[in-house]
Amino acid sequence: LRRLHRALDRLDGIPPAGLTQRPRLERDVLLSTIRADLIDLELLRSPWRNPMFYMFDLAPYVNRDYKPLAARARSLIALANASKWYLAEARENLGPVIPRPWLETALLQINGLLEFLGEDVKTAMAGLADKPLVAELAKSLEGMKVALTTYRESLEGRRAQSTDDFALGKDGFLRMLAETQGVTIDLDRLREIGEADLDRNLAALAAAAQAIDPARSTRDVVLAVAEDRPAPASILAEASRQATRLRRFLTDKEIVSIPTEDTALVRESPPYMRWNGAFLDEAGPFEGKSLPSYYYISPPDPKWPEAERIRYLPPRADLFFSTVHEVWPGHFLHSLHIKQGDSQILKSLCTYSMQEGWAHYAEEMMWDAGVGNGDERLHIGQLKEALLRNVRYLVAIGMHTGGMTIDEATKLFEEKALTDPATARQQAVRGTFDPMYLGYTLGKLMIF
Repeated sequence: LRRLHRALDRLDGIPPAGLTQRPRLERDVLLSTIRADLIDLELLRSPWRNPMFYMFDLAPYVNRDYKPLAARARSLIALANASKWYLAEARENLGPVIPRPWLETALLQINGLLEFLGEDVKTAMAGLADKPLVAELAKSLEGMKVALTTYRESLEGRRAQSTDDFALGKDGFLRMLAETQGVTIDLDRLREIGEADLDRNLAALAAAAQAIDPARSTRDVVLAVAEDRPAPASILAEASRQATRLRRFLTDKEIVSIPTEDTALVRESPPYMRWNGAFLDEAGPFEGKSLPSYYYISPPDPKWPEAERIRYLPPRADLFFSTVHEVWPGHFLHSLHIKQGDSQILKSLCTYSMQEGWAHYAEEMMWDAGVGNGDERLHIGQLKEALLRNVRYLVAIGMHTGGMTIDEATKLFEEKALTDPATARQQAVRGTFDPMYLGYTLGKLMIF
């Protein structure tokens, strides 16, 4: 905290008027990043309240060939050996009372990490030929499993005292927007803007449904369109075909430049990252060689009833605009352009409202550019993605400033975004620990 406040004071002391365009932008980006870190520490108090703060990512060690396998194994050994004291610190730092949805999500992540350790890491490291290194890695990973299991048991012991006290409050919420996104606005006006965009998209959805079948209700038409969904075994291949089609559309229509021939590989999400349905994991901007980026899609939980698992799979039209958002011309293309820059600051940092606002804006832009050839069934997919983000926007405001419960948020996702119950619950829970997920719609409207 002292370090961040010192940096904040030093940057604030540099008059922006005396800077040229890029240094002025770099200064603003650094200020917003530092203020976001301070929000996390001072307002959310994540190290003391959020067990997810201490989770780590194992996937890059095994799914990117950034170094020879033996070197990556040694890095994994160092991480595994450090996890014992690291997670012991986590247990000591966290208070006895943790918001219940944060606790439950952390437990899901821990169980996923344990599964990943037992399957994916083992498979990825199977090619190691150095027997002493193999033995050392196995011993270290076993120690990490013990550390994660102990951490899980510690969190399980806090269940009885967990609460639903996760809200930022009105002042905290507005401070978050002002200091991390540069958005200073009255709460009523903020809500009014979100409701207006929700109404706009609901009207467009009704018009699309009317064009498909004027004799049926909007909801019935949307549900009928949603029946067209890829089979579980073919969903990754379907997303890959969509990505190829979208890239070709961008070049044929000359919508935006594509600076490299890189592509994002479609993969099933690692088990510990399945709190979100689909997301991009791009290679870092400072890598010296070309490394793969991954478009991850999360499968349904095998413990769910069969009907719920089937409903969780995205309809083909919804998946199409998820691919727009994550790959072409959303996050992946954004990352390719970022890597072309020569500013270390701008290659490293970005605001939530720009990162997600661009990708969400791209969905509607692509429809307007003619990507669906006027097929209103595909249009429904774009509008459902927009409605999902509209509801996130209103839920973030409602849960963090207005006392909205997780159950009420879940119902809103089902009724207004027309999501299945499992997705609705997943989205509502995310809002408790990701209040900035209103940044999708907020950023899109800022770009508009």
